[in-house]
Amino acid sequence: MATKVTRMQRVPTVVRELAAWARVQSAPLVLLPLGAVLVWVAVWRVWLPSPGTAVPSRRSVTLAIVLLILGVSSVVIGIFHDRLRRIELTRTGLTVTLTGPEKVGLGSLVEQLAQQGASPEKVAEAARRFLEAVQTTRPSPVVKTALAPGVKDGLTEEQAAALAGRIAAEVG
Repeated sequence: MATKVTRMQRVPTVVRELAAWARVQSAPLVLLPLGAVLVWVAVWRVWLPSPGTAVPSRRSVTLAIVLLILGVSSVVIGIFHDRLRRIELTRTGLTVTLTGPEKVGLGSLVEQLAQQGASPEKVAEAARRFLEAVQTTRPSPVVKTALAPGVKDGLTEEQAAALAGRIAAEVG
């Protein structure tokens, strides 16, 4: 009887985790099949000749190219959707979304380099390295939802401060 209770208690957890994963991965779940269908239609239905005929297709080449571009674009957006959410290019420049501890860590890095009298080129290189390290050390949405539901998005204050100190020591 105890195993049935355990199984019944576990089912909602699995369903919640699956629903959370599907919410995070909704862009790839929609865009990847859409891209595959668009590429298939562009190549096999529009570009290639009809089966059994040796005559090339008289259908629109422009339509085939547009469908290919749309298909490939939707696949690329589906694959890189998480990175596109964190980086935004506007008229005023490039905006990178950082969490509170990551902002504090980057500020600490710039402050340490300013106290050392680092050149603007060194500060820019250190900031680039910090942002690159933040991006590579952030847990992916799949890991956060499926394996460790309690993991926060981004670095902790201690991790950001340690990363800033390490980069400041390497650059300075």
